[in-house]
Formats: sequence, C-alpha cells, structure tokens
Amino acid sequence: VKTPTVQVSNTPEAKDSSEQVATRLTELYDNKNCKEFFNAFPNTFEEFNQLYGYDDETGARRLYSKSEHIPYFFNCSEVSELEKLNKVIRIGINGKWDADSIGWFQDLAYDLIKERPKEAKEILDNLPDEKAASFWFFLFDGPHPNDKQNVRNFQLLQIILGKGSKQSKLLSEQFQKLRDSDDGHGR
Repeated sequence: VKTPTVQVSNTPEAKDSSEQVATRLTELYDNKNCKEFFNAFPNTFEEFNQLYGYDDETGARRLYSKSEHIPYFFNCSEVSELEKLNKVIRIGINGKWDADSIGWFQDLAYDLIKERPKEAKEILDNLPDEKAASFWFFLFDGPHPNDKQNVRNFQLLQIILGKGSKQSKLLSEQFQKLRDSDDGHGR
C-alpha cells in the first residue's frame, strides 16, 4: 500500500502542510474512518514527532493532545497486521523516546512486534542493518533502560526472535547501548 508522504521543515509551506495533515487526521478519527486514517498517519518518526511530539522550546505540537489517535492507529481492523508492522517499523527508524504519545506508540509497537515476531523479523531482515538497529534502539529507548520491566521485555523479545537470529543480535547491541548510557537519573 502506497501512502502519501509529508515533507517536514520549518518553511511556511511545510507548516501549512503539517496543519493540513493534522486537520485531516482529526477529521478521519472523528468520522471513524480508520483505513484512511491509517493511510494519512505519518510514515517517519520526524513526521510523527512533528504532529504528536512536544518541543521544549515551542511546546506541544498540533496533535499532542490527541493521544487517542495512537491506539486507534494500532487497532484499525481494516488494515492488516503486516501493513501495520511495515508502517510502525518505518516510523521507529531514527526515532527517539519522549513521554506521552511517543512513549505510548513505543509500548503499542512492542506489543505488535511481540505478537508478530516472524513478520517483524522478515521486514527488519530486509532493511540495512543500521536501519533495523535504529528501530530496535527506538523500541527500547526511554529514561530508564535498566528498569526491571524494560529488561524483562528485552529478554522476552530476544527469546521470541530467536537468540541466534540477526535481529536478536541487533536488538542486544542496541539494548546494551541504551543500558550503557543510563546514568540512573533518567539519562
């Protein structure tokens, strides 16, 4: 499924485009049109963050308060799990943890990967290693990488993926990077 892309920059045209996408997503959500909502949903982390993130200098982004969009995206019954996995992985590449919508997206992405490890592995195996590694970094990125639940989630996913698999190794490398960066105070 080909989905439209949104160019994100600080130009007035890009801001208008971002506003248009935000308005469209809100309308599609309000009208309960999940297939079109899914198609209009961002395709990259940059686009996702521009709509749902929070910037310390400029404040909440346009759809920051619309956190209900996140589970709606994941729960759309009109979209196959494979389509969701593809889009979730694309969004996760080069992603970085933040609270609220981004954190919720990570949690639901983890659940989807856990439910569909074979398909996730296949998608990630077809990406360059640096992109797959970037996704794993995003999936476990957060303020407390050494949190017991986070470690349990990592261990479970490692087993589900197969400890000797390429993706399990990439996941382990990225998880170790996150743990090494943990200063015990929210990084």
